[in-house]
Order: sequence, then structure tokens, then C-alpha cells
Amino acid sequence: MSDQNNCLLAPFRSPDAAVHFLGCGGVGTAPLMRIFHQKGFRVSGSDLKANNETLALQNMGLPVFIGEHDAKHLPDAKKLLLIHTSAADDSNPEIREAKNRNAVILRRGKALAELTRLYDKVISVSGSHGKTSVTAMLTFAMRQLGAKPGYLIGGAVPGMIAGDAGDGEYFITEADESDGSHTWLTSYFGIVTNVEDDHVWSLGGWDVLQKNFRTFAAQSKVLLYYANNCTDDLFGNHNCTLRITDREFTPETIFSEQENKSKGSFQLQNQYTVLRTLEHLGFSREKILTALEEFPGVDRRMSVRLDTPELRIVEDYAHHPTEVRESLKAMRKIHPGKRMVVVFQPHRYARLERYFEDFAKELSVADQLFIQPVFAAWTGKGRYSSDDLAAAANGVALHGTMEEMAQTVRNHLISGDLLCVLGAGDGKDLISYFLEKKFDI
Repeated sequence: MSDQNNCLLAPFRSPDAAVHFLGCGGVGTAPLMRIFHQKGFRVSGSDLKANNETLALQNMGLPVFIGEHDAKHLPDAKKLLLIHTSAADDSNPEIREAKNRNAVILRRGKALAELTRLYDKVISVSGSHGKTSVTAMLTFAMRQLGAKPGYLIGGAVPGMIAGDAGDGEYFITEADESDGSHTWLTSYFGIVTNVEDDHVWSLGGWDVLQKNFRTFAAQSKVLLYYANNCTDDLFGNHNCTLRITDREFTPETIFSEQENKSKGSFQLQNQYTVLRTLEHLGFSREKILTALEEFPGVDRRMSVRLDTPELRIVEDYAHHPTEVRESLKAMRKIHPGKRMVVVFQPHRYARLERYFEDFAKELSVADQLFIQPVFAAWTGKGRYSSDDLAAAANGVALHGTMEEMAQTVRNHLISGDLLCVLGAGDGKDLISYFLEKKFDI
């Protein structure tokens, strides 16, 4: 049941209160602001740059300030709540002003956790890989099955906005392990897709990450997880689990032959996760499978950007060695017989350093490999560079503008190639030069 009376947000739904979102153009903050608005809060937002998200919020009639952060952006209200992204710190003028006004200040993850307390049943999806895909697929399927869940998805799904308040019964959300904010969630149904030691450099180590996952599990009434030595050790003592084993999950006996041919193992595993979740919630397997067949996919997850006889371009968000391995395996399976040209952009120097040898091993399976400059994600340089990775994986290091990098890739392509663009940063932008037909293939 919902816990609205004890929710920290309760005082900010009154006429003399307001909620301000700092960094409201972010992929996780923009839908949160939209949901707060739908739930009856008076909201406003600010961001350094305009984008599609800020424009959509403005088109809803919501006040959004674009440009340098300024104390004047804060609304006039007796009770003020400021919600900010992790990128903002105490030096931000809007945070400083909020402190001067004795406002309540929350990180985005904490505000999300408080929001979920306004719902009867919270379904939270955590794990090192696949959170966005499972959250999106689960939301889409429930809507197809007639439910009206509230939800927040950290990725774009064709035909769906990234967040909606729903009817108040269910709320489906990603539960982020990268900053430990999944420990703030209390869930009716918790899902852990997998556990690896990604993000340990920012959390304080592998032990902290494991402790956080245990906390997330303990705060879930029902827990679904995929079994291996690590996850059994973490979750085996949970008093109500749906434990999925490799023996149980056999795609060829669950999904159609076409689905098995057109999807990688991670995608099929994500589908099975949703199937088991919805069956537990009381929906029929036949109707769930029908709904899953209609799922359009999540943007930047095995997304076909161009498909011509001369060149096929597929983009994927893979930025961890496990994701890279599974993505490239799926590329081979789904596009047999094509020469596989891979463009990869390392995401964060800390991740590149921790998994340098693993990245080199997984990327070396490409028929032709290109490495873009590291997407630093607000960090400085590290021990290894993109040039180092290119050398270790027998690839070509790319430099220059995005157009110059695209031209270098083009110079190595031959008719009929499969071009795979992998990474979580801005490396995907080189695809536009092929879509605009700036180069002949």
C-alpha cells in the first residue's frame, strides 16, 4: 500500500509550495518533473542547454529556464523543494539560494524514491545491465494488457513518453546501482537482472556494491533474479524469490523461431524476465507473449539506423565488456555473412582502466575495429587512452572532428558491410554523416 501520509513530498503539494528541478533536461530528470506535475505539484525547472526534453516541458506550459544557473530561477514559494542531478554540487547558485531559503534539497534518486511512496505497488528494476530494456518492456507490456502503470524509463521507446504518472496502483522504475540510489527504494516487486563490479570506483569498492544490492533485495517484498554463484550468495536467503536458472530459461521453448533468430541472448533474457514478472502479477502467458511480440524496442539498443544493400548500420549502448561481448555475438547472429566493422567509444577513463584487457579481448573479434576518443563523462584523463585500446585490440584510433572520424571509417568500408556503433557517449553522432549521405559507399 502507498505511504502518502508519511511521504516527505506531502507538504509540497499545497498551494503555497513549489518544486524546482535543477538540470531538468536530463534523461532521468525530465520525466520525473513531468510526473510531479501530473501528480499535482507546482513545478519549474532549469538547464544549461535546451534540448528536446526541455522543449517538451515548455510545450506543456511548464516554466523552464535555459542558460547559466541563477538564483532568480527559483520560484517564489513558502515551501520549496529543489531536486537536482548528481552533476550539480553546492557551488551551484540555485542550490546555494535554496539553502539560504531553508528549502528541502534532494538528489534525483532520492526524490524518485519518495515519489514511489505515492503508489500502491512499486516494481523496481536493478542490475548491472539491462535495466532500461526490462523497465521499458515491462511498462509497454502492462499497458498492452490494459493496466495503467506510472513509470520512469531512462531511454526512448517509440510511441511512448519517458515518464507518466499512471493511475496510482503500479509504478515501474529503473533502480540505479551506479550511485547507490537503488537502496532508497522499497519495492513490492524487485528485479535484479545481473550483478557485475561496474561503477565500483565511484561507490567505494566491490563490497559496497554487493552490500547495496543486498539492501535493495531486502527492501523488496518479492525478488526476481538470475541465478549464478554471485547472485545466489547475495540473494539466496531472501524469503520470497523467483530464481531463474539457465536450465529453466530455454528461449527455443518459450519464444517463436523468428524471435530467437532476430534477438541476442540478452534481449531474450530480458523478455523472459518480463514474462515471469507479469505471470506473477496474474497475467496469462499467452497474452504476455502477444504483448512482447509488439514491443518496438528501446532506442540505442540494437537499433538499425540504416539498411541498404551497400551498408547496414546498427547502434547499441554497450559500454561494459560483458555488454560488448553479447552485443557483438548478437550482431553476428542477426546479420550472418556480413563483414563486421565496429566503432567503439570507451565511456569513462575509470571503466577503461578497470576493464582494459577485457575490452581489448572482446573488441578484437571485429573484422575491422575503430576506437573513438574516450567519453570522459566529467572526469579527467586516466591511465589508458583510446589509442592504447586501439593498439591492444588491433584497431584504428580515430581523431579529429566527428565528421573527420566518420570519413576515416568510410574510407575502410566496402559494399555490403555491417557497421556496428557501440558506446554510451556521443560517439553515435558520426552515424548522422552516413544518414545524410555525405559519403558514397
